[in-house]
Amino acid sequence: MQRNLVLAASLLISGQIVASNDIQAVKVSGAAGLQLASELPTGTIVIDRQMIDSLPASDLTEVLDSVAGLQSSQLYGINGAGASVDLLGFGGTGNQNTLILLNGRRLTGIDLGAPELTGIPLAAIERIDILPGAGAALYGNGATGGTINIITRQRYQNSAGVEASTGSFNTEGGQLYATAGRENLSGALAGQSLSSDGYRENNRTRNKNLFADLRYQGEGFQAYFTATGQEQYTGLPGGRSVTATENQFRNDPEGTDNPDDNVDQNSYWLMPGLRINVSDRTALTLDAARRRQHQEFDFVSGSYTSDTVIDTFSLTPKLEGQLTTGGAVHNWTLGFDLYKYDYVSDTSFGNRDLEQDQRAWYLHNLVSVTPKLSVSAGARRLESTLSGEGDNKEQDGEMYEGGLRYTFTGNLALFAGAQRSVRIANLDELTPFNPPIDPQTGRTYTLGASWSEGIQHSTLTLWRAEIENEILFDPASFTNRNLDDPTVHKGISINSRWRLDKDLTLTANASAQQARFDGGQYSGNDVPLVPEHTMSVSADWQALPWLSAQLSHRYLGDRHYDSDLANEYTKLDHYRSTDLQLTARYRGAYLRAGGYNLENHLVADYGVYSAGTGGTTLYPLPERHYRVAIGYEF
Repeated sequence: MQRNLVLAASLLISGQIVASNDIQAVKVSGAAGLQLASELPTGTIVIDRQMIDSLPASDLTEVLDSVAGLQSSQLYGINGAGASVDLLGFGGTGNQNTLILLNGRRLTGIDLGAPELTGIPLAAIERIDILPGAGAALYGNGATGGTINIITRQRYQNSAGVEASTGSFNTEGGQLYATAGRENLSGALAGQSLSSDGYRENNRTRNKNLFADLRYQGEGFQAYFTATGQEQYTGLPGGRSVTATENQFRNDPEGTDNPDDNVDQNSYWLMPGLRINVSDRTALTLDAARRRQHQEFDFVSGSYTSDTVIDTFSLTPKLEGQLTTGGAVHNWTLGFDLYKYDYVSDTSFGNRDLEQDQRAWYLHNLVSVTPKLSVSAGARRLESTLSGEGDNKEQDGEMYEGGLRYTFTGNLALFAGAQRSVRIANLDELTPFNPPIDPQTGRTYTLGASWSEGIQHSTLTLWRAEIENEILFDPASFTNRNLDDPTVHKGISINSRWRLDKDLTLTANASAQQARFDGGQYSGNDVPLVPEHTMSVSADWQALPWLSAQLSHRYLGDRHYDSDLANEYTKLDHYRSTDLQLTARYRGAYLRAGGYNLENHLVADYGVYSAGTGGTTLYPLPERHYRVAIGYEF
C-alpha cells in the first residue's frame, strides 16, 4: 500500500544558508549538524548545493540515485511519484530498511508505503547527509541500511523568482517564491504546480505544493515555524505483463489494463521549534510537529477502494553539549522522541481504526580523543504500542552504534563502525492476515577511507550486514513474516568528485554488492531486486560565461524479479541511461533545456514474478523525453 508522505518544501529559494547551531563550541548539532555527519566514523556522503546543481536531475529521487550503494527505483517516472529508496541492498523492503528524514524528522512512516519525495523541490535543499549502515542510535527504528537526512535552507536573504516549464507528455509546471530577511527575522513563501499526462495511458499526475517558513534569531535562542501542504492526483496504470504467449512490455509499453485506477492524496505539516542556549556549551532544542495525510485509492480494475487518514503528533526534545575530560573533548547529545499515530482506514475489505505510540530515549557521544583520532558511541531504547485491534501489540528494541575515525596528515581518514539496528513491524505487517511478527534486528559493520587532495574528494566504503528475523513478504504463504534464517548483505562502494579545472567538475560513483539468504529453503539465493553492480558518472561544465552543461550516465545491473525468492526465473535486465541539461543565463533570466534517456531505451526499475503464472509484470519507464524551463530571479 502506498500512502502520502509528501512534503511541500520551499522552491527555488535563493539566499545563503547560515548554520542553525549558534553555540559554536558544540560540534554535534543533532539532526541537521553538518559537523556531526562529516565527523562520524562512517562513509558519510554529503550532497551539497553545488552537487545538486551539477546534476541534470528533475527530482529528488534522481539525485539520490547518483550515489553509489543507494538505489532509487521509479514505478512511473513522472516527478519521482511512487519511487522507492534502498540503501545497502534490501530490495523490495528497501523502503522499510532505509530511514529518511527531513531536517531530522521522520518521513518514513508506519505502513508499507514509501515516503513520497515529490513535494521536496531540489532548489529547496541545502544538502543531503547519507549515512550508510549508521544512524540507528541517533535516529531510531528502520535505519538498518542507513539514514538519509534531507536538510532545507535555514535563513533567507531578500530575493524572489518565477519559473514556467513545459515538456514531453503534455507536461506543464509553474513555481514562484519570495524570501526576505531583516535583522533577526527571516522567512520564505513558495508555491509549485505540475501537470503531466505521463508516458503511459492513465499515467496522469497533478501536483500542487505550498511552503512557508519563518525564523527568528534572538539573544541566546532561535525560534522557527515551518508549514507545508500538498495536493496530488496520480493515475495508476499498473504494470505490463510478460508471459509465454504475450509481451506487453515490448509490444505496448505505453498501454494499461487499468485505465481508471487512481490515487488522490493531500497532506499538511506544521513544525514549530525552539532552540535555547542553556550555557556557552549547552543547547536545548524543543521540536514538535503536527501532520495529517489523507489518501484515497480507487482500484476500479479490482473493485477495491480505500480511504486512509494518518494523523501524526511528535515531540522530539534534545539536549546537546560539550565537555572536556583531560585532553578529550566530548560532544554529546541526549534526546527523547515521542511519536503518536492515529490511523483510520476504510476499505472494501474492512475497516481499521488504530493508534500507535513510539517512545525512545537515546544518548550519543562523539569524542575527539586527539586532533586526529575521534571515537563515537550511542545507544537508544525504543518502545512501541499498537492498540485498537484486539490485544495491544507491544514491540521494543535496543539499538547501539559506535566506531572510530583517524585522520592522517594530508586529509586521508580511515574509519570503522558498527551498529545494532531494529525494525519493528509496521501497520500493514501487523494485521490479522499475517502471523505474529517479532522485531527485526541487524548487525552492520562498515570499514573504509575518505580522502581529499586539491581537486578531488573520495569516499570508499565496505559493508557487511547480518539480519536476523528479517521481515519480508513471502509469496509462498502470501503473508508478511519473519524469516527463520538470516540474510547477509555485503558490498563495496566508491563515491568520488573531481574538480578538473575551474569550469569542469566530474563525479564518478560505483558499487558492487551482494545480498543472499543464509539458510532455510532459499539458502544461497540472491535477495530479489538487488543489483550486483551500479554506476553513475556525471560532468558539470561551465562552457561559456553564460552557458553551462550537465551530463550524466547511469548503469543499473541485473537483478532478480520481486517475489522470485527461489531465483527460478531469469533476471530483470540491466540498463544504461544518459541525461543532458543545458542552462543559459542573462542577468536574472535563464533558459534551461534537458533531454532524458537520450538512447531511447525501453527499461524498467521494477518487475515482479508470479510463480503461479510463470510470467512477470514490469513497470516501463519513459523513453526519450524533454523538458524546457524559463525563469527569472530578482
